[in-house]
Amino acid sequence: MGIFNWLKNLFSSPSPVEPTPAPAPAPVSKPAPKKAEPKKAVAKAEPKVTKASLSKLTKSQIEEKGREFGIEVDKRQKKDKLISEVLAASKKA
Repeated sequence: MGIFNWLKNLFSSPSPVEPTPAPAPAPVSKPAPKKAEPKKAVAKAEPKVTKASLSKLTKSQIEEKGREFGIEVDKRQKKDKLISEVLAASKKA
């Protein structure tokens, strides 16, 4: 029985612990809503196609980009070849 009491004392706390209530959070004041400005019609320029931007894309995404320029690329080719084809097509367009 001695070992069971030892284990019981090992895994139990010696005195009951009373939880202390957490302090109430300070009230947060909301800023006054800003007046909505009318949106201006700004034509976003198509970001330039660079070798660095194309190298971040997957082969499928490069193929889609090529379709935007009116060419069809073969995804079975190496990625570098696809990039060079799409770059050439983007400079023509």
